[in-house]
Amino acid sequence: MIEECNENTRDFEAEGTKSPFELSQVQEEYLKELNIPSDVWKGMSSESQAQQLEFIVGRFNEIDMPEGFNKEEAMGKLFSPEIVESYKQLEAPQDFIQIEQVSDVLVNCEELNFERWQSLELSEKESVLNALEVKIAEIEHRPPCPVRLVNMPVNMWGGFNPGSKTIDINRSYVEASAQDNGLFREILDTLVHEGRHAYQDYNVNVCEVHPRHSEVNSWAETMTGGKWGYHGDTSTLLGQRLYEQQSIEIDARNFAADVLDKFDQKIMA
Repeated sequence: MIEECNENTRDFEAEGTKSPFELSQVQEEYLKELNIPSDVWKGMSSESQAQQLEFIVGRFNEIDMPEGFNKEEAMGKLFSPEIVESYKQLEAPQDFIQIEQVSDVLVNCEELNFERWQSLELSEKESVLNALEVKIAEIEHRPPCPVRLVNMPVNMWGGFNPGSKTIDINRSYVEASAQDNGLFREILDTLVHEGRHAYQDYNVNVCEVHPRHSEVNSWAETMTGGKWGYHGDTSTLLGQRLYEQQSIEIDARNFAADVLDKFDQKIMA
């Protein structure tokens, strides 16, 4: 079906009736098959609506669209207003918006004032990290992950567990962060970094909400079961380099660094 759509795209472009940023008639009909009238949509349960939106997202992703294509504009032409509004809420914001909003969440958390953080009990610190994760997950349009403080080797800050869908952070570092502002900042970096892994996992394995399909494909390649498979052996220098250069690690590292840079700028302003 998609090969047929792509062929028709080339035919329409050859006739001069469609630009590279428009859908062909075949593609439009393929997407419109999933349209539902407003009255029917309003009578559906939230679970049924979510499933229908996943079908729509799946069809959009099946069609090879050029960079810069406006999905929301196409949605407005092909689907009922209620579906369009729900779709806007489903698709996650662009990364630069996520970075801005996540940094705001950190800035607006009173417990992240370092003097306040120092006075918190360990259980209270865990509660703060869980509350932050709920807000970050909302921005990223994914379910929140329970944040657990666990015993880990000294060389590990934390990790996202794709099986249990939890974010684990090294308990000893959280405890020590009360005396060390640098460790405190690393805890925040770990929370955002592992949350980004949860976002990657959600896009690849549950529902694609990330605005750029090509990036999701790249993440899938370096996850367990992907084209290259996930490389987690850091016991050698080469293994460490291979681990660091995986697409999901580069993305999570850069995303967290940008968020923390914004956070630093805002608290210094």
